[in-house]
Amino acid sequence: MATTATRIAYVVYDAARKHFEAAVDFFAPGLPVPLRIGVTLPAAQSIGYQALVKGLVHAAERQILR
Repeated sequence: MATTATRIAYVVYDAARKHFEAAVDFFAPGLPVPLRIGVTLPAAQSIGYQALVKGLVHAAERQILR
């Protein structure tokens, strides 16, 4: 697989539903535009930054592979 770069375009915390909503962009050679995937991650608002980023990227990867 080619080397890809990722960027989390935006993150919103929905306190009523207790989950994060985000858009994750994947940049890869050969793609004319970044691939943007919308994800939802159930988590507490107090989750650490690294855990949040890892969870969002893994959720986006799972959606790509579906």
